[in-house]
Amino acid sequence: MLREIGGRRIGPDAPVFVIAEIGLNHGGSVEWAIELVDAAAQAGASAIKLQTLYADRLVAAACPAPAHVRASSLREFFATFELDLKAHREVVCRARKHGLAVMTTPFAEDVIPSLSEIGFDAYKIASGDVTYLGLIGKVAATGRPVVISSGMSDLIDVEAALDAARAAGGSDLAVLHCVSAYPVPPGSENLRAIATLDDAFRLPVGLSDHGNGLVSAVTAVTLGACIYERHLVLEGDTSAIDAAVSSTPSELAQIVRAMEQARRSLGSGVKVCQSAESVNVTASRRGLYARRAMRIGEQVSRDDVIALRPATRVAPSRIDALVGATLRRDITAGAPFDLGDIDGGMR
Repeated sequence: MLREIGGRRIGPDAPVFVIAEIGLNHGGSVEWAIELVDAAAQAGASAIKLQTLYADRLVAAACPAPAHVRASSLREFFATFELDLKAHREVVCRARKHGLAVMTTPFAEDVIPSLSEIGFDAYKIASGDVTYLGLIGKVAATGRPVVISSGMSDLIDVEAALDAARAAGGSDLAVLHCVSAYPVPPGSENLRAIATLDDAFRLPVGLSDHGNGLVSAVTAVTLGACIYERHLVLEGDTSAIDAAVSSTPSELAQIVRAMEQARRSLGSGVKVCQSAESVNVTASRRGLYARRAMRIGEQVSRDDVIALRPATRVAPSRIDALVGATLRRDITAGAPFDLGDIDGGMR
């Protein structure tokens, strides 16, 4: 069971593990990537994530572009976003200085040994590679946590991916709900799938958010998400390739705060009187009081009793025990009844 990444706890009893996805928003510049790392730390993220991709090992020469990308050659398009291993090390070093966990999404099996040497804390499998079981196995064999994104998948696909990870020795696993549209059209977020994944696999679950950000993030927490991933873009940068599905540092900071507030608001789920409200019990609840002055030996009728605040030792729920009782003392009008007034001296 995945319980931490990079020393940061993961689970309902810990703040949401927030992954700032640098993705392709660095535009192929290591300097820009490092600036995004600084922004992630400023926003309160738990981790940053790179994408380790090399175009010739990702797409065929004639691969058509997906719906959200306009490019005559997808291989040339991806080549502009490649960061070499030296750049990876620089980004990781900067993230470590901020105390951030470091993750990456590898898109080729042969780069994984080099990534292991760099020392990434965890790996993520992109939604497009849920069926690439060989890659999943290679990543899981590193012994590092593996987070699987489930866009375009059903439960059968996800289960097969998890089985491949476990077969390779992976045990620290998590699954993210994702809708692989950039951006997700309103109404297509299908966030209840987070709870479905939780019920199906009993693993840490979360959201890779290509939707509207704040609303989706808070909703995800209420559905059980303990991991949240969001693309990060620098303030004012409208040219970034993933700007439509990204948050600025200030927006991400707002999301982080809102998710933590939502998580704390959920509580344990055990329905008991909370300490914050216990001070109001006596003043807010009712007790049974005498409507008139009564003498010892009188029998209490229902008309002799009124339920008033504050609470007393005889709650309104005990009225049937009080009615018909013979008083053993005098009682003034408006005075509370006591357990000793109940016939038989009930305590």
